[in-house]
Amino acid sequence: MLNVQCSIFSNFATDMDNYRTIASPAQAKIVVKKSTFLGFIHPVSNELEAQELIRSYRKQYYDARHVCYAYRTENIEKFSDNGEPSGTAGRPMLSVLANADINNALMIVVRYFGGILLGTPGLIAAYREASTSALQAATVVERTREQQAVIEFDYSAMNSVMKMLKERSIRVVSQQTDMRCTLTISAPVSVMETALPQLAKITSVTLS
Repeated sequence: MLNVQCSIFSNFATDMDNYRTIASPAQAKIVVKKSTFLGFIHPVSNELEAQELIRSYRKQYYDARHVCYAYRTENIEKFSDNGEPSGTAGRPMLSVLANADINNALMIVVRYFGGILLGTPGLIAAYREASTSALQAATVVERTREQQAVIEFDYSAMNSVMKMLKERSIRVVSQQTDMRCTLTISAPVSVMETALPQLAKITSVTLS
């Protein structure tokens, strides 16, 4: 039984543009009353990537009693107890990420049962400790959350468009030239929120 739970959370980052995540995967191991808990944490860019990693771990650790997970990405929180009593695995793991304000990250804890029942308090403590140990083994970094947009315009508007992009330090990711010029641009979310309406006011500019 998967016991998957999901919620939407509004505080994706400490502010609109910046968020805390981890630089690279890390892992840790703890043993509690003969049960072995392997904690893994990965940076992920979206929910699809998280789900692919979860499938990979469940395939790799097919012989484990439980492969539980929790992740926060794209304003989504999701976790699974994977057969453990409800609320004893995924939620404590998620709380480790949330309390550290870690986003765009996946936590996985693999449990090999040692033959001794831990009880609800013991399971919660063990999954929390395994997750905390994995996070402590990782390097926490701050990233900038960017937004991309595609703009099209006549060549007569090129000077006005490029002047505005330069003034706001908006990057041009790609450019296509045909009957009209098409630019893919990228900048921090707060910059784009103010710049896009201004760009739309330039004659011939369309946003997509």
